[in-house]
Amino acid sequence: MATLNALNEDNKPVDWWFIYKLPHAAKPADGKGKESTGYEYLYLDAESDKPLALSPHTLDQGVGALHHTVNQLRGDRPASLGWVFYNDEIPDTTKNNGRKGHTKGLIVYDTRSDSAVWVLHSTPRYVHPDTPDFPEDEMKYGQTYLCVTLKDVDTARAIATQMIHQQEPQTYGCRVPDGLGSDDPLRMVTGNIDVNDPDDPTSIPFESRGGAKFHAIQKNRHWNDDFWNDLVGPKLDVCIDVETWRRGTLASTKDAGVDHDIADVLYLNLESLGVNYEWHYTKDHAKWGIGEEKDWVCVADINRDTSQEKRGGGTIAFQHKLLWQSLKDVERLKNSPA
Repeated sequence: MATLNALNEDNKPVDWWFIYKLPHAAKPADGKGKESTGYEYLYLDAESDKPLALSPHTLDQGVGALHHTVNQLRGDRPASLGWVFYNDEIPDTTKNNGRKGHTKGLIVYDTRSDSAVWVLHSTPRYVHPDTPDFPEDEMKYGQTYLCVTLKDVDTARAIATQMIHQQEPQTYGCRVPDGLGSDDPLRMVTGNIDVNDPDDPTSIPFESRGGAKFHAIQKNRHWNDDFWNDLVGPKLDVCIDVETWRRGTLASTKDAGVDHDIADVLYLNLESLGVNYEWHYTKDHAKWGIGEEKDWVCVADINRDTSQEKRGGGTIAFQHKLLWQSLKDVERLKNSPA
């Protein structure tokens, strides 16, 4: 099999990419034009020299970076190819385990070429084992995706090990390649994981194949504190603006005695990117945060909500000036007039 990669909008290898799917019926920011369909998305990758931009593709077309990347699982599947699908809401069922992590993504790896890709995202019931298509019933809300071409399979193992002890992911449709040992974390993470010990949260550094530096920050369901305010902010030593699904009781925005306050993003306006859309946070299921002063970007799968204190989950954090500035420009911390 060819080496696995994050694949860009033109189906070419890239070190990493970021996608922000727009919600359905996002309003034109200037009051003119059509509402969004829910399939449009913003795109930026490691080679971009311009801010986040609206892709010429839409997620219902079967092309673009997300589809190209996931399609590496289709067709000829050598014995060395494996993957882990995980989601707190898995496809084709309404029976989900609420003790498992509030966590969504996929790890794809090939032992022969020593290559691996990690996609962390926010979309329920994605990816379906039998199709790379985006689910029609998930067009309603905004969603985020971060795909990283990992340095090697050992990096994927380190991430799987962290997931076992922290996230307890609800897995489905997994594939274990030939020759993978019975105690290999990539095999073990596909099983029925049940963490009974209240392990402290962990942050593991890892690299992409191109040498970009990332941190996987994760906590388990026993930790029982606010993920964003009590973990991510102190770990990165920043105050954070956070956009997540918020429907229940919110944790405090203040970290007592420490200057790592949280601000909730209240709506998005894309005019600074030359994109004529805006929407309120209640239309958004995306999960991301940015440093208020430093150029940290966090793409996550867990919300800022007290109910999430009893769920495992995590974020990938990295520093990238262009993506950070793009998100900084479109966020609004005061209510939208819309």
